[in-house]
Amino acid sequence: MFLNYLKITLRTLIKYKGYASINLLGLSLGLTAGVLILVYVLDELSYDRFHTNGDRIYRVGTDMYDIKTGALNGGIEGNGWAVGKLLERDFPEVEKVVYISNGNGLQVNHNGKRIEQRNFFAGQEFFDIFSFPLVKGNSQTALAQPNSIVITESMEEKYFPGEDALGKAMLFEDSLLFTVTGVLKDIPAQSHMQFDMLISFATYESLARGFTYDGGWGNLNVRNYILLKEGVDAHAFFAKARDLYMNYVEEDMRKWGMFMYLGFEPVKEIYLHSKRGNGMGQLGSIDRVYLVSGVALFVVLLACINFINLSTARSAHRAKEVGLRKVVGSSRNYLITQFISESFVLTVLAFLIALGLIGVILPMFNQLIGKTYSLAMLLQPAVVIGVMAMLVVVTLLSGYYPAIAISSLRPAEVLKGKIMTGQRGVQLRRVLVVFQFVISAGLILCTLVVMNQLNFMQNRDLGFNRNEVLIVDVGKVPSGDQTYHNAFRNDLSALSAIESISFSNAVPGRNGWVGQWAHASDRSSEESIGTEFMTIDEHYFNTLDIKLLAGRNFDPNNTADMQEGLIINETAVKQFGWETPENALGKKVDSPSKHPAGTVIGVVKDYHQWGLQQQIYPQAMAYKPHFSRYFVLRYNVAATADLLTQLEATWKKHYDGHDFSYFFLDADFERQYYAEQRLVKVFTVFSIVTIIIAIIGLTGLVSFMVTARTKEIGIRKVLGADVLNITRLLSREFLMLVIIANVIAFPVAWYLTSQWLNGFAYKVTIGASLFVLTFVLAIGTTLLTVGYQTVRAALSDPVDSLRYE
Repeated sequence: MFLNYLKITLRTLIKYKGYASINLLGLSLGLTAGVLILVYVLDELSYDRFHTNGDRIYRVGTDMYDIKTGALNGGIEGNGWAVGKLLERDFPEVEKVVYISNGNGLQVNHNGKRIEQRNFFAGQEFFDIFSFPLVKGNSQTALAQPNSIVITESMEEKYFPGEDALGKAMLFEDSLLFTVTGVLKDIPAQSHMQFDMLISFATYESLARGFTYDGGWGNLNVRNYILLKEGVDAHAFFAKARDLYMNYVEEDMRKWGMFMYLGFEPVKEIYLHSKRGNGMGQLGSIDRVYLVSGVALFVVLLACINFINLSTARSAHRAKEVGLRKVVGSSRNYLITQFISESFVLTVLAFLIALGLIGVILPMFNQLIGKTYSLAMLLQPAVVIGVMAMLVVVTLLSGYYPAIAISSLRPAEVLKGKIMTGQRGVQLRRVLVVFQFVISAGLILCTLVVMNQLNFMQNRDLGFNRNEVLIVDVGKVPSGDQTYHNAFRNDLSALSAIESISFSNAVPGRNGWVGQWAHASDRSSEESIGTEFMTIDEHYFNTLDIKLLAGRNFDPNNTADMQEGLIINETAVKQFGWETPENALGKKVDSPSKHPAGTVIGVVKDYHQWGLQQQIYPQAMAYKPHFSRYFVLRYNVAATADLLTQLEATWKKHYDGHDFSYFFLDADFERQYYAEQRLVKVFTVFSIVTIIIAIIGLTGLVSFMVTARTKEIGIRKVLGADVLNITRLLSREFLMLVIIANVIAFPVAWYLTSQWLNGFAYKVTIGASLFVLTFVLAIGTTLLTVGYQTVRAALSDPVDSLRYE
């Protein structure tokens, strides 16, 4: 029986190869999008699922609340030094706690060079909690002693090629000698932790100034992960442990002007759901997963709708075939099975074409979403199951209605030439076309809004000049004191292309010390505000063209400036309660952490330290060049032919053995808009695909309509109707359907894009021009598609039209 269905199906596809080709095009485009997004979604959802105890592992973070308003000021992934030990001591629900801290870019000495690898300090409990298998060494002791280091297999091959690294020494920062005590498998890509090396936390204890497990409440620079005991009610534990800060240091927090509480995140949810950041790797976004999944689902649905419309349109050609089959004894169930079989074969053929398309466009898709997928991903069990389910669903969605509709034709009426013209079928096809253009118009409008916002962010006046600025990073070079870099700076000044040089610990797009609490000295500490504290020199404002509104710049000859001088921005003036820049001059600022504390000597105009997603923070800048890491160079474009070569030669003269690290400020600042740039590309690609599929679907419906009205067209031409009248008559209905689709799509797209824009502190308004442009694109596409076929019908010979039926 199956072979019979298959034989008839193949004959039918060959007979109607034009329709089959169009169907295959639409379905293959839809399946290509569907399969690629299926791979992406399954990959995103698989992060941190490999840990044996994953259901009991939680990351402990810190949430900070304003004392007066109770509003959440922000959350971070770090904790005070005492937190982890107190969780283990005070709460029997906790089985294990591990301390982890950044390696601060410790560099490996190798072959006369310093190489930075991703490294972290981690306690000996690390391997008890996480399932990162060691291939060499003892997991119970590998991180127990000071100066111990565990490296990945890739690092063993890099630094000890062909050798066993166990027991070997590795030199860091010219003076730190570590012993390799373990080798672990390379970290899976689907882990929110990405590292090359783990250094024992006992080493951190000896290196971190003043480290103690009994204090350090304000030093939120360590991470704690906990393993709860089996059977523990996690939410009940969270409620008990949340107030740990309040139980121990409430009075200190009042001085800081904030309350802090613990927050707990399941390890399986960190990658997609965390709002506290991730200093151990990148984060994904569950919203992005939902967005891309939704768009891909619509694309697949549009492909199915396109199939339905084309199959329905083809029913006019197959009506007599159905009538004859019924006359010779075929049952309705047999015909339904036959048509669904055709749908299945077409779907499988479309899938095979989609595989070819995937092989071609996979590199572009990887670039689009920032992944490194290979075709081997398609062989993973979850992907195979997902693809099979997709094929079944697409087959049923695209084949069931045409099968029911065509198999319901009555033989007597069919053989007399009366094809399906019932209102029910016509209305359904109209609804499907409207749905297609709702999606298409909605995606076009969304794309235009996202493009408009991105253009706004890229071209807004940021309050500083980011063009022709190059940053040299000396943060990995031990500085000792400011004089260490003076010789390098003097040689840079001698280069003809350099117009101005500054030295700072932060530049726009790269943070200084964020979240430093401070308050006006004549106000209560409970009125503290979070500031971004930076250290700069006297050339910083001139180099970046930042405007000084009141007061003066730093004076290197004034000792008081280095000791207590502060320059703040307009936002800090307002939040400290001083109203105007002039009123702020001479005022004193206090801070529990001593930074920023001092006397205001100047006020600068607000500028965007960060992208337009964020409000401008209160900023406080101190004259402390010896705390800095970035040389900020403004250069003359006309004299930059050999600038990088000259800079690197100067670097090697002073810092030979250290990697020359630099970046251009404009390109680096643009990194903050990477997500928006990628979103524009995703929306653009999917908009084009949906428009193509909608055009194919519209072609099918126009074809059906022209076929059904062939005799009417002939009669109208005989009675004197010209081509324009007939084209207008046949196009009117479709233009009305597209107008209805736009009316439905616009409010939905406006709401969704408005919600998206609410994530930006500075944003565009959704102007009428975007709606007009979307409408014009939708109408223009419809006129071109419908006009081509209707003009062909209108130009046909009326004699042939009258003979048609």
